[in-house]
Amino acid sequence: MSESDKKGSAWPWIAVPLCAIVLFFVLRECQHRLPPAEHAPAPAVTVPAAPDTPSSDPKPEDPGATPAPAPAPQ
Repeated sequence: MSESDKKGSAWPWIAVPLCAIVLFFVLRECQHRLPPAEHAPAPAVTVPAAPDTPSSDPKPEDPGATPAPAPAPQ
């Protein structure tokens, strides 16, 4: 195999760095055109209210106020 058979094309060595540089500047320009975060509309989020008493240990104040257990299905 001679040296001339191994030689590849020079186009990838020129095109790949050129495309990388162009892509860098295109993406950089897109980043500058984005609106700032404080001007972007934020989606409405509803947060449930926190209970006053911890839910892990509920203690009813009035034993008569607790609901009766539901009958078992037959």
